[in-house]
Amino acid sequence: MDIILYLLQLIQQLYQQNCFLIKFICKYIPLKQWAFDDSHSPKYQKFKIDELPRIDNFKQDWDWKDLLSYYKQRYGKKIKPIFRRVECDIPQDCTCPACNAPVLYLSWNDGKKKSQIRCKVCQTHFSPTKDNRFSKTTKLRCPHCSHILVPKKDRKHFIVHKCVNDKCPYYLHNLKKVDKKDLKEDYGKNKYKLHYIYREFQIDFFKMDLNTLPKNASSL
Repeated sequence: MDIILYLLQLIQQLYQQNCFLIKFICKYIPLKQWAFDDSHSPKYQKFKIDELPRIDNFKQDWDWKDLLSYYKQRYGKKIKPIFRRVECDIPQDCTCPACNAPVLYLSWNDGKKKSQIRCKVCQTHFSPTKDNRFSKTTKLRCPHCSHILVPKKDRKHFIVHKCVNDKCPYYLHNLKKVDKKDLKEDYGKNKYKLHYIYREFQIDFFKMDLNTLPKNASSL
């Protein structure tokens, strides 16, 4: 019993000493001095990982059938298929990228040019080619200025997206850290990572074969 009491008293004394040291450090030693000035230098900005971008998804949960029933219930009108005086030359497999309406509700919007199609159901205008504004259902935006990220480099396993907005607060904040001597030089700003950058990896890590990894790679 004496040993247990002695150990309990010793633990209480150590606890009091720890509390005293913590109060002393917080009161007399500024924590900001623990970080070296070099760690905030723009030279080490390339080793910093930026936060995730903002993802905008344009995919709709409704389709053309839902709109037809909505118009009939709300306005008491039924949207009929387009009445054509001539034979329709729009491909039969063409559908509206916004509401997925079939060819019966699609028509050319620019006459003889035939470069733009109009949907009668959702009033959407789109190009019949695959490379249109609806080819991508998601867009990546900068989390600091909401500017759309531009793909700059296409690597083997990932794509580098960059915010090219010169008024982005993230870019302006990093620009203030750069020495004026480097700004006067040609391509002096290119030495540092000033803009927001996001790397979109195209590898499915869940389907990766661990046997294909290098010998010196370690797995957790």
